[in-house]
Amino acid sequence: MIIAGIDMGICNTKAAIMKDEKIIGRSAVPTGGIDRPQQAQKAYDEALKNAGIAAGDVERVVSTGKGKFDVAFASEHYTETVAAARAAQYALPGATAVMSAGADETLSAALGTTRLIDEFVLNQKCSAGIGAFLEYLGARLELTLEQISNCDGPDAGEMNEGCVVFSELDALSLLNAGAAPEAVMSTANRAAATRAATVLADLTASPGGNVVLIGGLAKNAAFVKALEARLGRSFTIPEDAEYCGAIGAALCSVKGI
Repeated sequence: MIIAGIDMGICNTKAAIMKDEKIIGRSAVPTGGIDRPQQAQKAYDEALKNAGIAAGDVERVVSTGKGKFDVAFASEHYTETVAAARAAQYALPGATAVMSAGADETLSAALGTTRLIDEFVLNQKCSAGIGAFLEYLGARLELTLEQISNCDGPDAGEMNEGCVVFSELDALSLLNAGAAPEAVMSTANRAAATRAATVLADLTASPGGNVVLIGGLAKNAAFVKALEARLGRSFTIPEDAEYCGAIGAALCSVKGI
């Protein structure tokens, strides 16, 4: 059975094609604006090419993410939380919880033994947009994604840990005061991790000892280091962490929710 999962996020759209629950092709493209349906098609077409198959070989196309209903050719749509839960179980059999940190949304879910999810928490108000903030700030500081990921040095000074807008203002103030771009980025990585940590900490059900971290920010080593320090725990991070939404959506179609 060949199933395609498409995760249309705020910044990027990821497609993953699975055959008998194994990844055979994937692709990521910018989500865009009014052309989101076309970008979804582009991600899908590139994933098909990478898999070496034609659209007619795919039995079902399913979608998730903020723009899941913009994927016009998808026959099924799943929420980000259930897709994340399925992806966590796929990445780590015996996973007890999942945390997803992306451009816009941060969520956590305690996984159940008799049902998929026992409890979930989504970001509230100012915890949204963490990933987009770090990427934007990195571009403003003329740092590559790899450089952003390596910024875990000393703090440049005080930075708001509760609101992305105020964090950005603080970052620019620090830069104008003469702080090095790498120091400002290090401070931002830790401030973002502090905000993200509350989403897992807000679970009333125990997340257990096997927590899987997925989403684009799972690839930011400095952010992950700060998040683990803040929460006092380590995470399992899948190799395809940024594609886990698409992978989880495809698995939901096979395994249900």
